[in-house]
Amino acid sequence: MRIWHQSVTELEALPHYAESLSRRFAAVASPGVEVVLHGVPIGTYGSSSPALALEYPRERSRVANVVLAQLEHAESEGFDAVMIASFAELALRDARATLDIPVTSMMESCLLAGCSVAPQIGIVTISPAGVRMLRECVDRHKLNARVIEIASLDPAFNEFDLQRAFDEPEKVRAAFEMAARRAIEAGADIIIPGEGVLNELTVHWGIRELDHVAVMDATAVTLTYTEMLVRAYQRSMLRTGRRWEYRKVPGDLRQVLAAPRRRPCRCVDH
Repeated sequence: MRIWHQSVTELEALPHYAESLSRRFAAVASPGVEVVLHGVPIGTYGSSSPALALEYPRERSRVANVVLAQLEHAESEGFDAVMIASFAELALRDARATLDIPVTSMMESCLLAGCSVAPQIGIVTISPAGVRMLRECVDRHKLNARVIEIASLDPAFNEFDLQRAFDEPEKVRAAFEMAARRAIEAGADIIIPGEGVLNELTVHWGIRELDHVAVMDATAVTLTYTEMLVRAYQRSMLRTGRRWEYRKVPGDLRQVLAAPRRRPCRCVDH
């Protein structure tokens, strides 16, 4: 089984994160499963951080198009599934409407797993803008009643701050534990680190539980969920729904869309 992992970060700019992902996938992937990491191209965010750029709808749309252009190659290159490693779920709907292989996201995978182990879920993300973005995702999945709290780190951090926290963990770790405890006090019985680099940090620090509440390993859960869907596609009739939400453009229409429109003839009769 080959799984296309798609980050919405520039992985080359976050080497600690990329190295942590490689180690985690090697440790948790089932025998015979290969996970191939992909990030967005260097320069996608200029000199900004993804967290800052993705606060803005226009930038989310732009980066989603970059991601979709990459994912379109996954099926033809022999991958069995695509795993969008983003809680913002950029390009998730379009990718499912494009590919015939399973497409998962960190947000959806972790929410569905969380619903199986706890009546109320808490999510910790890295900024107030992230809270708003994740709440939109929860709304789309119609799971508001199961997500009791989405808490931001205070102060807010970006991915480069988190990268430094692999070596200097004190401030980010303290902020994570404080935000997680806010969610627990609100009633959460499972905590999801709701940002990819933040999740790798919690694994790196060995945080598996706070105040008798489990802290999910979002990377491991998303991979496990993706593997399950691949096997379900292979062994049952499970398929992506095509009637309504994920309608795929028919081949004949694709040909018409790709063909240039002929200019109308402006012939003059004599």
